[in-house]
Amino acid sequence: MDRIVAIVEKTAGYCIGFLAIITFSEAILRYGFTTHIPDSFVLGQMMQGIAICWGIATTTYADRQITVDILYEFGSNALRRVCDLVGYTINLAFMAAFGYAITFKVFDILEAGEISNDLAVPLWTGYTLASVGILAAVLMSLIRWWQIVFQHQSVILHDLEGVE
Repeated sequence: MDRIVAIVEKTAGYCIGFLAIITFSEAILRYGFTTHIPDSFVLGQMMQGIAICWGIATTTYADRQITVDILYEFGSNALRRVCDLVGYTINLAFMAAFGYAITFKVFDILEAGEISNDLAVPLWTGYTLASVGILAAVLMSLIRWWQIVFQHQSVILHDLEGVE
């Protein structure tokens, strides 16, 4: 599973890198040479959406989202178990609803035939790649939920001792 998480992280990272290159190049061309990259805004917007969706997928499984865990930290094992069950069930339900909604958004954009202004790039391509990221988040959420509920794995608290 660590290999899959690494692939998902690399996908998000490449999209962020491409977004940075587009943004930097567009700024140089626009303000330095009074020209621009055709559809740079649309391409940057698609890369940002893909990076966010794939980033959600990796944080869903790797438990790197922002947490407030004072109650969890000082609670009993039974309270921790209840928090894990409720939290991961809500997360799975949200990701499933999000995956359902974004998948139908892709079909709506495909049916409408939306394209970019300059290069006539079909917008459904970016939405599809973002949707695949959210569907990966649904799958990773389901795997993590299964591990917590049926395999009785506990969430590993990130110990900050020794961190300088």
